[in-house]
Amino acid sequence: MVRYGRLGAAMLLSACVMASAANAQDLQRGEVLGNWTLKMTPAEGGNVTIRTDTGRLEMPVTVTARGASGVACVVDGEAADCRLNRGALVITLRLDDARMAYTLNGRRGAGLTGTARISYRLLPFGSMHLGAADLTRR
Repeated sequence: MVRYGRLGAAMLLSACVMASAANAQDLQRGEVLGNWTLKMTPAEGGNVTIRTDTGRLEMPVTVTARGASGVACVVDGEAADCRLNRGALVITLRLDDARMAYTLNGRRGAGLTGTARISYRLLPFGSMHLGAADLTRR
């Protein structure tokens, strides 16, 4: 009987450690709400030139609560698609026929880190990695 008790306790402890590790990585709605600055850093060695209307790669972002568990975003004064998906904050901007998607799933200090991708219906491979994305509190 002692063997089963130890085995059960070890399995329970392992399950708790694995569950807390998974939960520690997932972003929660409460921690993404507020005023932020979104900055994209183009990937090195890429043959992509990024130009914006304002000439800058930093944009103010406001994330607010929507409904019981959703979020809404305003990026540089424009409404943007915004959601928590599998523990990551995904902000999608529509650019004519293209979409810029910022997936923020890492933590660094008081901010969030992730990647920036662009998708365009004529790209044969669906989307292309553009660089890193950082979301910092303002």
